Amino acid sequence: MILINVHCDVDPAKRDAFKDYLKNLVEKSRQDQGNLFYTYLIDGLDENKFMIVENWADQAAIDAHNKTAHLQDFLQNARSYLTKDFVIRIAEVAE
Repeated sequence: MILINVHCDVDPAKRDAFKDYLKNLVEKSRQDQGNLFYTYLIDGLDENKFMIVENWADQAAIDAHNKTAHLQDFLQNARSYLTKDFVIRIAEVAE
């Protein structure tokens, strides 16, 4: 299983729009083959810090997800909501 965490620092003026944007991404990504878990979290101390949490069955599932229209849209447009570039952390874990 592969875990991915995407850390996002969001412009406070765009926070609500970003939440709506993420809801759409989550709904579509949960339907991708090989997806085990997909959600987003908001930091309990800073409501402008978001983390997208993804669990995938294998690298092939991630590769397929990376080619989807919904992820390509996110990669092209998400930065317009952010105050700095997102940070991606990836870990592979044994089940």
